[in-house]
Amino acid sequence: MKLFKPFIFFSLLMLSQSGKSSATNESITTGSFIINMGVTPQTNANGLIPYGMLYDLIHNYNVPIVWSINPAKVKDGADFTYNAVNYCGGTFIVEEEYITAAVTGRITYWQGQGVQGVYTTSAISVPLYMILTNFPFVMISNLSGSQNILTSYYTEAGIPATGYTMGTPSDLNSCYDIFTDAHDSPNWVKYQYLYNFLTVQKGWVWVECLTVSELEAVTNPASPFTQLNFLTSNGLQCHNPGACGTIAESHTTNASSPITYHHPTDAVMQFMSTCDGANANGNERWFSPLTTGQWNANTRRGVTDNHGAVPREGALIAYGPAYDNAANGWIMYEGGHQLDAAGTTAENVSAIRAYFNFILLAGDNFKLTVTLSVPSSSSPGNHYPVSATVSGGSPAYSYQWLSSQGGTFASPNSASTTYTAPSPSVDGIDIVRCLVTDACGRSTIQFARVSNLANSPLPIVLHQLSATPEKEDVRISWTTDSEIDNDYFTLFRSKDGSDFKVINNIRASGNSTSVRDYCVIDQDPISGMSYYRLSRVDYDGKEMFFKPVPVNWETMNIEILGVEKINPNPFIKELTIDYFSKTAQKVHLEVLNTSGTKVFERWSDAKENNNSLKIDDFTGKENIYFIFLSCEEWRTKGYKLIRQ
Repeated sequence: MKLFKPFIFFSLLMLSQSGKSSATNESITTGSFIINMGVTPQTNANGLIPYGMLYDLIHNYNVPIVWSINPAKVKDGADFTYNAVNYCGGTFIVEEEYITAAVTGRITYWQGQGVQGVYTTSAISVPLYMILTNFPFVMISNLSGSQNILTSYYTEAGIPATGYTMGTPSDLNSCYDIFTDAHDSPNWVKYQYLYNFLTVQKGWVWVECLTVSELEAVTNPASPFTQLNFLTSNGLQCHNPGACGTIAESHTTNASSPITYHHPTDAVMQFMSTCDGANANGNERWFSPLTTGQWNANTRRGVTDNHGAVPREGALIAYGPAYDNAANGWIMYEGGHQLDAAGTTAENVSAIRAYFNFILLAGDNFKLTVTLSVPSSSSPGNHYPVSATVSGGSPAYSYQWLSSQGGTFASPNSASTTYTAPSPSVDGIDIVRCLVTDACGRSTIQFARVSNLANSPLPIVLHQLSATPEKEDVRISWTTDSEIDNDYFTLFRSKDGSDFKVINNIRASGNSTSVRDYCVIDQDPISGMSYYRLSRVDYDGKEMFFKPVPVNWETMNIEILGVEKINPNPFIKELTIDYFSKTAQKVHLEVLNTSGTKVFERWSDAKENNNSLKIDDFTGKENIYFIFLSCEEWRTKGYKLIRQ
């Protein structure tokens, strides 16, 4: 059974907007999962599906993701090395602190879809670029009817339609992070809204193909000095003579070799090998400033060809702050009409990865920065003041305090509250988390470790505990760095992660100050997902439990209920929810506002497979809601709903 989750949504916490990696290091604990983004050749499975995994873990399970980029690497160089494997291409990591039984199941699912990765068996330090806590709120332009070009990228990555909203520049407001446009012929009437979106709201924009040079030529008829030349001094050469208003200059169709790749430590450029083959289609495959102008000083040309010289060289990918003002939102130009037009070749995967990398960056404009004040250590049952300080996003904020080991909070939804430390019987470390959500639904999570032990020093320092599936059994191993009066270990096993049965007792080392290795082979493992847990018992009979570890020996359960489409969204009075159900069953619809208060509900009889539920009597007056579907054994994630 899937456990019901709290009402939580996340946004993006970035450490840098400059395009260059930060030199900050992050300590990654044992049991974390490394997503290998550097497998070659790049395929949909190993290069794009990982973005679907990120969307799933962040949006559905509230799991922040570490994005590691080596700030000193060369093109396709290693971000870090672990167990003799070089991890390249902008590595993603799921930290052990957030890997619950449910999250383990999803990791296993995505591995089955082609994601490559491993669980760590030792602690490591990696260069940290940012912490991802959401795919930003994305609007895909539907002005030209070519939105399927972009939606196909999401399909290939395994991201559902809830990962974006359709609309036009006039629909943009402060709750959207990025506007993306695959193919249109801009004019001032339709596209004037991008000016304020980039300069006032600080939103981000991505455009490709002929939209780029035509957009740079758009001017305000009432004020010709207002031009949408976001990345150049006075515009781009047109993709075709006469197609860009008063711009007379045009350029050749094809880029010219050699093609050169730059800025290997920029987040946008985190893809393997080349992408220019995917850019070589459509009306505009590369971009060139007018001969009377140049690229802006802070415009970064990620991929260039042999046309022209700095600062007006030809570019297949260019990105930077609008009007060269670091305070504005960023905009990215990418050549080519349809980046997946040639199928799932490695170059197409790389080109689409550049798109997803850029939208991951977009949330920096509205990021929430959360600082926690919590005790570093505690005594069981004692009370301690804790607080969260927040900046960024769109106030007002809502809060939710959580404890991994059963600690309680006097006011769990307040910025400041009193924390009561739990019993130290489990692990001795309580991970205290605070989830903060702004008025638009952007959220971030911050955590701190609180040592909660009745006695000092630690009776045992457990270095690692792992359960590894093998052909006919499961190997459970662990290492201790030190032991004090340690009589024996007890190994438990559980099918559901809560009801544990003893399967073995193992004699301990007593007292030790050196590393000790232990191993048990379970020759009769549980088929599918199961959990192993370890306890130690000292000479006085006192027992301490350690955190369970999951293992999938064969298969995993599949989702039994999920939303496929909400149409229209944004809506005015009526909307239809398309969803699937694994079986015929009763389904409960709930609509919650941003404070988590239920404002609407309805029961429905679902048939097996595809279903539709129409709502024409919803009377809520707020602008943003979240929809949940649930049945007896399952509750979906929350799907964002916008009322016009």
